[in-house]
Amino acid sequence: MSRRFDSLILDANCLLNLYATGHLRDIVINLPYQFWVTDYVAEREALFVWRPGPTAGSDVKETVDLTLLLQEGLIQLMRLEHSAEEATAVNLAADLDDGEAITGALAYHRGYSVATDDRKARRVLGQFIPPVELVSTLELLKLWAEETRVPMAALASAMAEMQSRASYRPGRRDPLFEWWRSIVCRSEN
Repeated sequence: MSRRFDSLILDANCLLNLYATGHLRDIVINLPYQFWVTDYVAEREALFVWRPGPTAGSDVKETVDLTLLLQEGLIQLMRLEHSAEEATAVNLAADLDDGEAITGALAYHRGYSVATDDRKARRVLGQFIPPVELVSTLELLKLWAEETRVPMAALASAMAEMQSRASYRPGRRDPLFEWWRSIVCRSEN
């Protein structure tokens, strides 16, 4: 992952994962990216995370509220604006969900990177020439932890929140799976 200041479009899952940590604002302030989200993802896909209810098994939906982050310009909205972007989104939608297709089309045409954990989206977007630069939730979390020297307990808590509130659990093939597991397992002991 590059450390230069780039534009990074969050897909719905990465946005929800980072939101669920309870540290989204700190993450977007401290990482070397200008963060973007498509209007489609913000308005139709990344709508809620889970919040523990009063009793076990009674979790409730918590609305994802990006209002302050958008007002402060920490995350910016983008939309399809040109026929070439729209055509690419339509072509990608044959293989990907609409939010990922729109995100990928915008990233490709504007030269932006995409934050996604979806294996199929990563494969499809990696086939562009030039390929769309891809970043994962764990890469962003690890960079945030390194850049801000997040205490281990706070990082473990953020990961636990992400797992319970956004149902995030990296696959064993994720290059940072062992890093994630070492932190989660350390916090459980």
